[in-house]
Amino acid sequence: MKGRVIPEAVTSERAAVGRVVLVCAIWAGFHSLLASKPAKDLIGRVAGQRSRDGLYRLAYNAQSVATVAWAARWFVRLPDRELYRAGPPWSWLFRAGQVGSLGVLFSGVRVVGVLEFAGVVPLWRALTGHESRPEPEAQGPPIGADGEMERAGAFRFTRHPGNLGAMGFFLLWPRMTVNRAALAALVALYVVLGSMHEERRLRLAYGEAFERYRRKVPFLIPRPPER
Repeated sequence: MKGRVIPEAVTSERAAVGRVVLVCAIWAGFHSLLASKPAKDLIGRVAGQRSRDGLYRLAYNAQSVATVAWAARWFVRLPDRELYRAGPPWSWLFRAGQVGSLGVLFSGVRVVGVLEFAGVVPLWRALTGHESRPEPEAQGPPIGADGEMERAGAFRFTRHPGNLGAMGFFLLWPRMTVNRAALAALVALYVVLGSMHEERRLRLAYGEAFERYRRKVPFLIPRPPER
């Protein structure tokens, strides 16, 4: 035979990676669209500003959890091939890194406010008749009483602890497969591009306060805080 025949397993593997890329691109586009200001303003005009302030964050989180759960269930059924598997004690280090990455992520959420981030507090305000407050245009550390962005928790070491934690979790699988590697690369790309977009929103929202914060805290990869 003059031509090279691609084995069926390789063809199936490439098709699976293509589906991973496609589904991730669709999810990222939908996720970013719902998080955008035009989408939030549209919901405010249709449902009313009070309903938008009270329900948007909770509904957004609910659809994120639902779509991620569906994608994870779909992902594990795809044909795949193992690239490497780290055994003890290296696997313990990988798992520790994943746990630490989740710790970084939840540290950032804790600074913002767990119930506020989850959408429970805005919903409670709407149900109890309290004055509604629009959520921040960008997810970052809150502004303190002195007008400066609070460098607390993981926000002392990185400007995007949530994104860094998510990236670390996906990169540190002790068992890496072709599909997991493709997913980890896509997550890393989305984290970098998403963090750059978030920077623009933070700059528009907080102006000089963000610029001063930006000069003191690294973009993504942590370093010891300035004294």
